[in-house]
Amino acid sequence: MIRLIINADDLGSGPGRDKGILSAFRAGLISSASILANGPTFHKAAQLAVRHGLPVGVHLNLSEGRPLSGVLPGLTDDQGFFPGKYRLRTLLDRPLRNALDVFEELSAQIDRVLEAGLEPDHLDTHQHFFLFPELTDMIITLAQKHSIPALRLPLPSEKTESPLTPLLAREIAFYGRLAPLAAAKIKNSGLFVPDGLLGMSLLNDLTKESLCHILQHVPEGTWELMVHPGYPDTEGSFSGPQRLKELKALASSAVQTLLTTRHIQTTTFGALACES
Repeated sequence: MIRLIINADDLGSGPGRDKGILSAFRAGLISSASILANGPTFHKAAQLAVRHGLPVGVHLNLSEGRPLSGVLPGLTDDQGFFPGKYRLRTLLDRPLRNALDVFEELSAQIDRVLEAGLEPDHLDTHQHFFLFPELTDMIITLAQKHSIPALRLPLPSEKTESPLTPLLAREIAFYGRLAPLAAAKIKNSGLFVPDGLLGMSLLNDLTKESLCHILQHVPEGTWELMVHPGYPDTEGSFSGPQRLKELKALASSAVQTLLTTRHIQTTTFGALACES
């Protein structure tokens, strides 16, 4: 049996992204989403998720936008913004000097989702900062503290085919360096985790063809497929033409036929956590 959580990241990051994610859910193209508590359209997105019964997790964020808890010395810039993906990774590659502040910020993001009337069924992280050992421990603790039953397992599960672009090669090397230890900790946490994560190698390149390739080769087990569907927004760093390409790929007859012919059951973190 193949069970697949099709999770759309970045709900709450912009009206176009939110509209695309909600339309994908209502069409049965995704089964789950992860919401950004500090996203510019968080409140509207949360209302829509509640109204349409969209299962959500918290997409914890330390790289984009502003913190909810105010300035974080050593992490935010002079304008109070998070440092961006690559600067964050540099900062997290050494021991945190403000670990309590970071814990409180991430806890505030979870609290905001709860206060909006949502019941998050899992935690994951924007740009995979979960992989850094200190943050892995912290997020496991946060999930246990807030009784959130499941976590993303940020362990790449599909084979990458050469030649890789320089950007993708850099990402794959990053995952290879940190994912094995993070995965071991997460699996030993007592929380529900899928067998692995599909889509990490499709950095800004999820197409009908690449998605069909993944679905043709996914083995028996329980997996998460990370996707980023949406309509382009005119502002913000979360959107662009690629989002619409992903939405069209998910809706393609080739992808939908593969899900049917391979008897792939789509599901959610919450449903699987209840069974475990």
